[in-house]
Amino acid sequence: MNEEYEKKLYKILDDLNIKYQKFEHPAFATCEASGDFYQKNEMGIDCKNMFLRDKRGRRHYLLVLRADKRLDIPHLAEFLGEHRKMGFASEERLAKYLGLSPGSVTPLALIYPGAKNIPLIIDKDILVSDYIHFHPFRNTASLKIKKDDFLRFCDKYACEVLFYDTEK
Repeated sequence: MNEEYEKKLYKILDDLNIKYQKFEHPAFATCEASGDFYQKNEMGIDCKNMFLRDKRGRRHYLLVLRADKRLDIPHLAEFLGEHRKMGFASEERLAKYLGLSPGSVTPLALIYPGAKNIPLIIDKDILVSDYIHFHPFRNTASLKIKKDDFLRFCDKYACEVLFYDTEK
């Protein structure tokens, strides 16, 4: 399934005239696993991407957070107007709504049919760099994209984009 959507992603990026550089690499299931790969290849801000659910599992959120930050769930819940006991979505929900497996979470999965009602939350601090990088439905590759092109992609495919300030 991921191969099919990875191919669709490249077509969508091409149709939107979004230029990207593709880097193949060993599987990076976490930010720590990537070591200094992204810095050595000048790929812009490192991000961690998380798929979350509200307390009852009725609403889902896709979060893009600077990799050097810790997620403060109660703070994020307050920002979203959710109960502070929101948490991470299960592996099953990740597959159902984004077509992904753990370790490959990416906002580029907003093209997946199940993602049509999932808001994207972007840490404001990732906007300081000209470039950003994300996995293309698998964690053995990364795409380097201009930040402005990524935001244009979000305008087209996210049902809602919220810019999150992690500072209290």
